[in-house]
Amino acid sequence: MFSPRGPATRSQNSPFTPSRKGTPGKRGFSTPRRARDNRSQVGTRSLQVSQILDDTSRHRVESFGVPLPVLITEALTLADRSTEVTVKIDPSGWAWLVGGRKLFVWRCNPTTTRGIQCKELTLPPSDLAHSAGRVCVLAPVSGENQPTACVAVSPEGVIRYWPNIAYEASTSEISAELKGEECACVVNFQPHGCLLATTTSSLLLLKPSHGQNSITCIALKTAQGMFSGISRRMSSFIFGATPAQTAGAPLQALVAGVEDEEDETRPFYVLSDTHLQKWMMSTFSPEKLIYQADALRLVKDALARRVWDQESVNLPQLLVWLLDLQLTRDGVMILAAGTNLEASPDLYYVVALLSTDEEEAPKQLDKLTLLDYRERYDVSREEELLSYHLLVPTLTSQEALIYCRRLIFMLPVNDSQPADRMDLQNSADQLIGAGICDGKAVFFSSAHGMFCVAQNRGVEDSIMDEVGQDSLLRSEMSTMGFNMSQVAELSQCDDKLSRLKACFISSLSGNQADVKQMLEDLFPGAVMDALPGDGGREMDRLVTELSCELIDDYPTADPRWAESSRYDGGSSSSLIIVQQLRDKVRAHDYFRSFLKKFHLWEKLNIAPVRDGEMCTRLLLCEHVEKLEAAISLREQDAEPTKIVDVCIRRLLKERGTPVPHNLNPEDAFFREVSKVQDIGPALLDYEMEQLSSGITSRQCSHLIVTISGLLQTMVSAALVYRQTKADDYQLQDDQMERMPEYIPWTSTSGARGMRTVLSRQITLTAERGIPETQDVETRGTMFQQLMGLADIQLDCYSSQLESLRPQPHQSERYAQLKKKYEDERRKMIEPLLEYEQFDRAASLAEKYFDFDILIRICDVTDSQDRLQRYVAQFADQGFSQYLFNWYLKEGKRGRLLSQPFAQNPDLRRFLASDNTRYLSWLHQIGAGDFSGVHQTLVELARAEQIFLAKRKTLLSLSKLAALASDDSPELVEPNVEAINEELSQIDLQETLPKEAIQKVGLDPDNMRVLSASELIRLYAGDENLMATEVDYKKALDLLLYIDQAECPDEYEELKLFIWCQAILRDSDRWMDPSEKDPIKIRNETLFFRTVDLIYNEGDDLGVVLPSTETLLDCHFLGDLRNNKHFQFLLKAGYEIISNVLLSGQ
Repeated sequence: MFSPRGPATRSQNSPFTPSRKGTPGKRGFSTPRRARDNRSQVGTRSLQVSQILDDTSRHRVESFGVPLPVLITEALTLADRSTEVTVKIDPSGWAWLVGGRKLFVWRCNPTTTRGIQCKELTLPPSDLAHSAGRVCVLAPVSGENQPTACVAVSPEGVIRYWPNIAYEASTSEISAELKGEECACVVNFQPHGCLLATTTSSLLLLKPSHGQNSITCIALKTAQGMFSGISRRMSSFIFGATPAQTAGAPLQALVAGVEDEEDETRPFYVLSDTHLQKWMMSTFSPEKLIYQADALRLVKDALARRVWDQESVNLPQLLVWLLDLQLTRDGVMILAAGTNLEASPDLYYVVALLSTDEEEAPKQLDKLTLLDYRERYDVSREEELLSYHLLVPTLTSQEALIYCRRLIFMLPVNDSQPADRMDLQNSADQLIGAGICDGKAVFFSSAHGMFCVAQNRGVEDSIMDEVGQDSLLRSEMSTMGFNMSQVAELSQCDDKLSRLKACFISSLSGNQADVKQMLEDLFPGAVMDALPGDGGREMDRLVTELSCELIDDYPTADPRWAESSRYDGGSSSSLIIVQQLRDKVRAHDYFRSFLKKFHLWEKLNIAPVRDGEMCTRLLLCEHVEKLEAAISLREQDAEPTKIVDVCIRRLLKERGTPVPHNLNPEDAFFREVSKVQDIGPALLDYEMEQLSSGITSRQCSHLIVTISGLLQTMVSAALVYRQTKADDYQLQDDQMERMPEYIPWTSTSGARGMRTVLSRQITLTAERGIPETQDVETRGTMFQQLMGLADIQLDCYSSQLESLRPQPHQSERYAQLKKKYEDERRKMIEPLLEYEQFDRAASLAEKYFDFDILIRICDVTDSQDRLQRYVAQFADQGFSQYLFNWYLKEGKRGRLLSQPFAQNPDLRRFLASDNTRYLSWLHQIGAGDFSGVHQTLVELARAEQIFLAKRKTLLSLSKLAALASDDSPELVEPNVEAINEELSQIDLQETLPKEAIQKVGLDPDNMRVLSASELIRLYAGDENLMATEVDYKKALDLLLYIDQAECPDEYEELKLFIWCQAILRDSDRWMDPSEKDPIKIRNETLFFRTVDLIYNEGDDLGVVLPSTETLLDCHFLGDLRNNKHFQFLLKAGYEIISNVLLSGQ
């Protein structure tokens, strides 16, 4: 699971997808770039020593410690899902993992790799799940020659002590006598031992005997002397009474303080759900409760003032929870959460600093820092929402790390910077442990093992101190400004993106030779001679990042932005937002010209975007599309603009983006154009909120029209640019085969994707807007918007499908997407059809080839002229075939055969197929082609194997058609004779005895078609109990339908079967010795009666009747053929027949 560590190289793989809420680090477009932005794509590979796995502008994620021992990786791999696995990392450099009753202890960060080991120990029995928090490893202090010991406590309070973890069997075990309480945690409290706290805040001191196999347990209690707690009583007198201790209150955290070696004392702190206690432990005196502070009240007061600008006494409904506690240099840091449900369901998270150096309880917080992240409070999710914990790397750290199972926030506590955020990328991954080691916050992930989060020192300052580039001139100017000294500075940066910026800006001055040389240095061998894609993904990444920075560039000519960002360069010198956006379009055009002029354009291949990949050229096009969308959004009329402004404020608040006091929210939003699509979900959320607020039907209609107009205008502007500039971004056919599926920003799915937003707006318009609108003009506007939004959606689907068409390996994906496209097309056009907006529905259906809608429109309006026009217009797309199938599916066969295009060759081909051939003869009758009718019916009859009556009818009709045709008698007569023979066989089946038919499970009135061999066996076989010579004669007649030339063996076998069955009918008489008269036998046995019937009807016995030798050799007769008496009678009978035949001659 965790591979050995390799060299310290940069990786793109990490357990996290970092993101940062709020305003990103600000820099001008031409500022040298020395560190990556907060966003990055990370993977799921094993961690490596000293390897930077990922970073933001302020933080990086690195692997930590030595490779995980094999026992640990096996435990993680083999643990079943029902087993809770937890990990603890200790400042001593030790770590331990608990899973079930197994405890694994290992040195995670030794000073030398020599002697690294992992010990497996067994925890005490328990009915409850063990946890790493109930285990404490007692490592020797530097210089002490003591073994590493370990204390583990079960939830019920059974204490197991290992004086030396090297010897698993050497243990001591006692009970903590918790009296029904549950152990919550065990904390290292050397040199006094270990502190044990229960879930209800009871405290015990565990004192192991070093070097001895024994441990004692002492309950801690508050002092009871005369003057004990006097300061607390005075505080209570002034501020109100508080309970003496928190026993019985739910425990939130237990933290050991720093030891005072001079006084040989050490404090510790207990955080319950309401109070903070400070205790002091001394070597020479009993434990002492110094004070108890009402921490909940302090946090509640500060939170009420910070968020709602009110006193907490005025907010009785305010709910606050204390979650965790960590030590700082001057006191403690508390993590808390709070919500005011009457104002909103938002749950806020805060970090509170509290000084604890004094002997009296603190009366107020030193500082309250609000995390720029909120959850939506739901009582059903309360346990999950309150599961956050706190880490402070060092006592002097100015940053708190707040984490849960899948998130880590890095929150500065002494400045206004927003928190960095990192999310676990793998859905199956989670944090199962954390701790502090070597002054770093260390985490343990179930999928990645141990890693730490550290600050990037000086990175942001270095970015902020760089000098920006002169602004690009306004679009009416002929050139763009630049500063060659700044270009030189950029070109000397180690960061390749800054060097590419230098190349771009330098190219504006016409220094082509210098630009080529810089590009050669930046992309060796990739400028003049490389084939498309040979430049590798690095070129694509740099180009797309630079393009993104262009559209997100700061308008630093605006003095407000200049003050905010502290840079004087950018892509626009305008103070007007719309003009700034247009300047960015112009700047991007220059950038595209630069790529083409220096032959980078044709070498662009594929770049990462969102959760996948895209052709780099199309991604650059997408950037300008967003600019065009932003321009159209900004140019709205006053009333829609008010809604946009409200949504922008909400959106920035959701992002956690602080807006500088001298700027408007609109300035911040329209500056970061790469996220302009976020306004779509925001508009929809605003719309749904207003619709659910009880507004009138007229207001509802007006709102839906406004939101639809905003969405349509914004996305349409992007599509217009995409379509008009398609040739500029077009790929060659051979390149298209290598490109991934094209999923532009207008086609993104998911809850906040633009495709989802447009689909929901279409549904809302059709299902609520139109039905509730009575005004004709407003309804007309809604119909037009419905058509426009559907057109946008279908156009995006078409582009996506077109990108998959040239790729044979994507055929399955193409089929899936096409099916979804067809379903969505029907759902979006059908409302127009239902409201009888036939022209609008037809317009969309014609453009996107929805033949079903077109046919339904023609059917409902009974417009044959329109239908004929579609037949001609879409002849190459198979419209006729679709129309014919539609008639069959709808059961309108008469309409199919009565169309004015009855002579159409398409209809003839359609009816000639196997599935519709049963109708083709009707079409042929209408065309007067009786010869064709005859041929079709014959073929249908011969193909019919299920219903005998149907076959007989088809043959009879075929015979009539042959007689009615204009063919010559020489052609007709053979056909009629052949049909008569087939009808004769049917007559033979219809005259089968009912008993024989029922014997084989057939219905005499509804028989299937039986073959000639089946009929022979039914006539002559045992199923025909009352068989006569007539039945055997019919069986022999059926031999005519057996092709003797093709199946001679079957023919002979069936003939012998018939005659032998006739003999066996009288087997008793053949073997009766008393039957001595051959003449009598000849007249009374079925065999010879059949011979007489054949003779009397004039058939040739020489052909039909087998010889005696053949019969006597036939296996059908069984033992009878060896009977001498039978042989005598048979041969005598044959002799009589021979004499009769001779006399007849």
